[in-house]
Amino acid sequence: MKQLLIVTVISAFAFLSCKSKSTDTGEAPANASQYYEKIIELEESMSEALLTTEAAIKARGDKKDFEGIARSAREMEDSVDLRINALKKMEPLGKGGDDFKLVATRYFEYIKSIYTTYKKIGEAKTDEERGKAAGEMTNIINSQPAVMENLQSAQAKFAAENGFTIGQ
Repeated sequence: MKQLLIVTVISAFAFLSCKSKSTDTGEAPANASQYYEKIIELEESMSEALLTTEAAIKARGDKKDFEGIARSAREMEDSVDLRINALKKMEPLGKGGDDFKLVATRYFEYIKSIYTTYKKIGEAKTDEERGKAAGEMTNIINSQPAVMENLQSAQAKFAAENGFTIGQ
């Protein structure tokens, strides 16, 4: 369960590291800057749910409530899926919009993979299966810096190519 704490910290960092000012008007983005902001809003809209889910998973892990872990993970998977689907429906705007959308989609898929693995841990029928899923989680955790670097690089490139700055 030590890995659950590690993932909690990583997930919180991942979602808080790319903050930007929100200018949501509920309308479709009209330019590259607004397109960027819409994607950031999708990311930021998960922050509270992520922190709540991570706390629940940790508490359930401490109690060895594997069914509860799986239930929480499924709920978060569904929440991330909603954002992935919303992102996929967005029409890319600006220079490099398609590439930025692809990297952002991969980022959300990475976050979903964390919860898919939590679900595997929770649904495992044997300690061996649980250990295998924990090994997968270790691989996911180890890939986090590369995923974040790729996302942040794509954000900076998209902003530079389209003449706007990213609010930190």
